[in-house]
Amino acid sequence: MEDKNVVTRGIINGLLFVLLYTLLVTGIPLINTLAFIALPLPLLYITAVYGLKTGTMVASVATVATVGLSLVFSSMILVPICFAVIGVLVGYYQYMRKSAVERIVVFIIAPFLSLAMIYVIIEGLYDVSILGAVRETLVETQRLAESFAVDVYDDAFIREYMQMLQDMMPFLLLVFGTMYGFILYGLSTLVYKRVGIQYDKLPAFRNWQFPRSIIAFYFLFMLLGFISFEQGSLMASLSLTGFNIFSIFLLIQGLSFIQTYMYDKKASKTVIVIVTFGLVLLMLVMQLTILFIKIIGLMDLMLRLRDRLKE
Repeated sequence: MEDKNVVTRGIINGLLFVLLYTLLVTGIPLINTLAFIALPLPLLYITAVYGLKTGTMVASVATVATVGLSLVFSSMILVPICFAVIGVLVGYYQYMRKSAVERIVVFIIAPFLSLAMIYVIIEGLYDVSILGAVRETLVETQRLAESFAVDVYDDAFIREYMQMLQDMMPFLLLVFGTMYGFILYGLSTLVYKRVGIQYDKLPAFRNWQFPRSIIAFYFLFMLLGFISFEQGSLMASLSLTGFNIFSIFLLIQGLSFIQTYMYDKKASKTVIVIVTFGLVLLMLVMQLTILFIKIIGLMDLMLRLRDRLKE
């Protein structure tokens, strides 16, 4: 009976994924936006309940169907694949009963990396320039305005604006991925509550512990920084952005450990807040403070220093 329920729910959630993607590619305003937000949820649910094997099987079948739709409507076969990976990955972290902090990291990183990969492949493999399309839009707007004798902006402005967009693209992808990740995280908790799945809630800041995989990503992007990518290229920007992202995770880990240490030493809440705020201010004016707290974060992740405080 249990096997029959798994198959039934797998089929239902696979069909839901296909339906949501169909609504996404139809381009109907508002509906496609809602479909975009909710797209990973069916695969997230089935993986969170039945595990990686079931989630992967359902995702594989649903992805084949959605890739077929992509070839008909948009030719962007990477989009359903990336959303399927996001759904299975974050669902698996829930199935493994990972902490809320570990899950929020995945909810942020997975969309960001997916968006970055889609952007790189669109620019490289498909030879479709998103920034080029923006530039053409600006040029057409300029020509239309000039036909009505209206002066909006000149060619110099367009060049400067496009350069600014190119420099900010990795940051914009990060912001969008983070926003999407938090929205998806909130929706996932609603799903868990609705179907009765127990999940870990975000703890107090002093108890935040990121997964050790943060270390590997940190050093990976650090090594990428030594590769001579073309200055101003997307890969150069992505490597720098990735390094900064995981540096922030290490800083948060370090500050969290410092709070844990002060809490263990019976410091008052006022002292803990003042010290934390003071360290944040020092990081803004002293690079050495950033390095010091990152080292603490690294040591805490590698050696689980806070666990030793409890012994």
